[in-house]
Amino acid sequence: MKQYLKYMLALPLGAFLLGACSNADVDLTQVDESRYQTSEVPVAYLESKYGTTDIDSVIFNNEGKTPFIVKSSVAGKPAGQATLGYDAAVLEQYNKEHGTSYQAMPQDLVTIEAANGDTVNVSYKTAESLPQGKYAIPLSLKGSSVSKEKGDFVLLVDDISKMPDCHKESGLQVISCMEVNDANPLYNLCFTLKKSGKYFFDQVIMFSGNINYDAATGRVYNYNNENVQHLLDYKEKYLEPLQQKGMKVILGILGNHDRASIMNLTEAGAKDFALELKSVMDAYNLDGIFFDDEYSNPGNYPGFEPRSSTYNFSRLAYYLKQYAPDKLVEVYVYSGTGSMTEVNGKQPGEFLDYAIHDYGGMYDVSSSYPGLSKKGMILGSSEFARGSKISAYNCQRIVEGGYGGTMIFSLAPEHTDLNCMNRIARAFYDDEVVKTGSYSKDW
Repeated sequence: MKQYLKYMLALPLGAFLLGACSNADVDLTQVDESRYQTSEVPVAYLESKYGTTDIDSVIFNNEGKTPFIVKSSVAGKPAGQATLGYDAAVLEQYNKEHGTSYQAMPQDLVTIEAANGDTVNVSYKTAESLPQGKYAIPLSLKGSSVSKEKGDFVLLVDDISKMPDCHKESGLQVISCMEVNDANPLYNLCFTLKKSGKYFFDQVIMFSGNINYDAATGRVYNYNNENVQHLLDYKEKYLEPLQQKGMKVILGILGNHDRASIMNLTEAGAKDFALELKSVMDAYNLDGIFFDDEYSNPGNYPGFEPRSSTYNFSRLAYYLKQYAPDKLVEVYVYSGTGSMTEVNGKQPGEFLDYAIHDYGGMYDVSSSYPGLSKKGMILGSSEFARGSKISAYNCQRIVEGGYGGTMIFSLAPEHTDLNCMNRIARAFYDDEVVKTGSYSKDW
């Protein structure tokens, strides 16, 4: 049986009108279509919130919702009447054309309903009888003025509600510091432990946001490039599934080739930037900040302090913890952040949660970060893209020394070393890593 949500695309001035089961109509906002090559005869087409027009994949835990937008191919011109609904024939055709064998999510677990403006929400939920796995929701626009190429959509939904979280009994942390210009954070969900079923990774650091200088205002601010910002803007797709399974999602902060540095802020500047970082964490529901002192241009600039003192950065970390005590503050044991000092009578270990060693670094950092417990020291970091991998011996040293864990940098489908990950898993958890599926960059 096909159930459709009706669209009336026939108002003047290009405004859309949406009707659901009742006769009540809702005004829909016109969207700029200038980036599309279109004919003069407008047609309706379907697009997900994330900008795709044929297939997309999302992860959900118990229940989820993906917004869709019904658009006109010609800006300012209505496209006539169309209806949106669940249509099994769309999936049958897709599987046939692409040689796939996706199973349809049962229609009674799917709801299609009007939202604000020109948006329709497609909601879905799990059921006890539904086996763990990925399912397809086939959608179709129907009507006399619907695009033949962009009227059908296959939404793949991966239900992880029956999966355990990432919290392992040993408490040892495996941190993924991911270069998100090239990789999808969801890839971290592809790795579980064979015996316990737990997720392998405990934290995901998005590498990286930046500290930048605004010459017009004289302030420093958090800048995020288009890749980082995309993940933040669509956190419900890329970040929340990680958090739903217990993984902490951390925003990296490092220099960006101008005078702004986490090492040269004044007292007022440190407070101001710490408050901004708190606001960013609150806005995007992030779990913490990871500081890395690289790529700033050194120099003595008006309004900044010399970057030679570790106190300047320590003060920034101190204020961030003061303003956001429930968030994680993490540093890279490298360059200016390779050590910290007391601030206002507080030892670094009182406002720092994790110090993450540079590649291969295995020494105790108690003298560099006074007051930091061994559980806050992350040793023996690996760099998968360049072949720097932790040994089985050093994995065991971390366990026997009572340290906090290890870090993997640049995890991606093309940079995955299961042998190295298994060395970690055997030493940390007496277990092995299982890889299931893959997620590449899709934006």
